[in-house]
Amino acid sequence: MSMTEHDSSAVLRQEISDDARRQCDDMISCARRDAEALLGREGSAAIEARLKRLEEARSEGARRRDLTLAAVFVETRRLYLARIEVLLGSIREEAAKHLAARNGFDLRESVINLASEAVRGMTGDEFVVRLAEGSRPMLGGALEEEIASRAGRPGVKITVSWDARMSEDGPIVTDAAEKQVWDNRYRARLERLWPQIRRAIAAEMLPAAAGEPEGGAT
Repeated sequence: MSMTEHDSSAVLRQEISDDARRQCDDMISCARRDAEALLGREGSAAIEARLKRLEEARSEGARRRDLTLAAVFVETRRLYLARIEVLLGSIREEAAKHLAARNGFDLRESVINLASEAVRGMTGDEFVVRLAEGSRPMLGGALEEEIASRAGRPGVKITVSWDARMSEDGPIVTDAAEKQVWDNRYRARLERLWPQIRRAIAAEMLPAAAGEPEGGAT
């Protein structure tokens, strides 16, 4: 049986339809593969982005923790040093009270030593030693010779002057022209030597604070 023109056209249409279906299936499969690959890449990128954010959060947390610990350390040290300063201040005032009350030392010996120290450190041959009038009964006489002798300058002229305006113990020594003045009264001497005394006490109480300035100055 021979194929008619109608049958031939039907076969051609079927072949074209089948080819179009195959091409469509191929295009759909290719599109599906591309979509899956795209989704895979986007999924990996999302995971990487999440991991990056997590690492950044960890780093920021560690940075804030370190800052907090540093701040706590600084504040703790500040408070501790402030407490040390309070204790040092109380020691200073207590020392001043003991000196004013003449506790634990011989007043006459102390005055002679302090006056002779000043005489040794000054130039000239004539000196005036001013003392509080109120301490005269306890200091007695013959101070001039003892001061010169203890200063190792027996040939110098020393005059003791009793000053009613002075209320603190200890000598103020001047040369005859009052160009040189050495204030060795107890309170003034304590103030002058306090930075050195303070460092020695602080070194025992807190070694790291021995070099800390007091009130911003050494």
